[in-house]
Amino acid sequence: MPKNNYFKLARLAFMMNSQSSSSIPVTFTLLKVFDSVLSPQEVEFLLSMGKDTATSDAIFKKVNMPYDKACEIFSSLIAKGMIWSKVHEGQELFSVSPIMLGWFEVYLCNGSTTSEKREFAHYLTRLFNSWKKYNVTPLRQLRNWINKNNVPHNVIKPASPGKKIVINEAIVPETSQVLPSTSINELIARYSDEGLIAVVHCFCRQWKTMEGIACKLKMPLEACIVLGKFSEHAVKYGFGRFISKEEAAKIIDETKKKGGVHIVWHDKDQIDKEEIAICNCCWDCCGVLGSYNRGINSLHFKTFYCAYIVQQEKCTGCGLCVTYCPVRAITLQNNKPVIDKNVCIGCLQCYHKCKKDVIAIQQEEREVFLPLLKPSQIRVP
Repeated sequence: MPKNNYFKLARLAFMMNSQSSSSIPVTFTLLKVFDSVLSPQEVEFLLSMGKDTATSDAIFKKVNMPYDKACEIFSSLIAKGMIWSKVHEGQELFSVSPIMLGWFEVYLCNGSTTSEKREFAHYLTRLFNSWKKYNVTPLRQLRNWINKNNVPHNVIKPASPGKKIVINEAIVPETSQVLPSTSINELIARYSDEGLIAVVHCFCRQWKTMEGIACKLKMPLEACIVLGKFSEHAVKYGFGRFISKEEAAKIIDETKKKGGVHIVWHDKDQIDKEEIAICNCCWDCCGVLGSYNRGINSLHFKTFYCAYIVQQEKCTGCGLCVTYCPVRAITLQNNKPVIDKNVCIGCLQCYHKCKKDVIAIQQEEREVFLPLLKPSQIRVP
């Protein structure tokens, strides 16, 4: 890569990181990911756009190129997930996307496979693997300290359990109460009523598929739900399709049965802003949970439930709760389950998979921080 291009790509990466409250390290490997997708003219266009949100006409005035060429590059960058749009007071406004959650996810979410996207997937694998080299003492401790003291960016919200659930009371399996407003089902209903819900391909599984890696939990490819104004962008520019409340509920139910964890993403990765997506993640191929289990990143969630063992004597030792727990909060000791509350992220997978009413769930809003796993602790190679 030419030296001047290297610095321009680095400028672009830092600018995109500033578009979100979370960021990823700007390394040479990351810049190779950029270089696999963007032409020099596209890089210049994005740098000229800057960080501001503006109309297309305002953007075209800022870039130094003929109008027809600017339109061509502008359309290309939208198709590559580099530029996002939203409608505000009747005007369509555009801005440069963050890197992650942002460009990475949108670039692959229409499900198409091209040689360019395969090259992107290849360099993305190299990028994630390169982060493993930072999992050493004392860098691991430093990364954990930084991430623990940051506010959580992700929210775990379960779907309707379909079984009895305990809310802020003594944990007795027979007690049944109404699921609180933190559920995925209510979130889906709210955005469906506004006609602002769409489905796209899972970036993580699409990336892994192009690398010849199958999901161990056999999760579907078209499984990520886009919400609100971003659903309009996704459908208008060919990344996804609008779906009904019933279709969305079916996706949630299917992924839940296969071991999916429903992670809610917010605009600019700030949980006080509006929701933009529901990722139905698994502990294998997910860029969040999967990377945690590979010793690549730590996790910091806001969650609303915690699992408890209430009738251990009924456990048959089948181990399904252990298999499906995405963060290994459950272990079998003397063939009986034990839950570490400090690790449980309240995803309800153990609760759904248990056939003997051994596990109950209590509503419990809290933050859960899971430090970077040591290489000896990793679950997935």
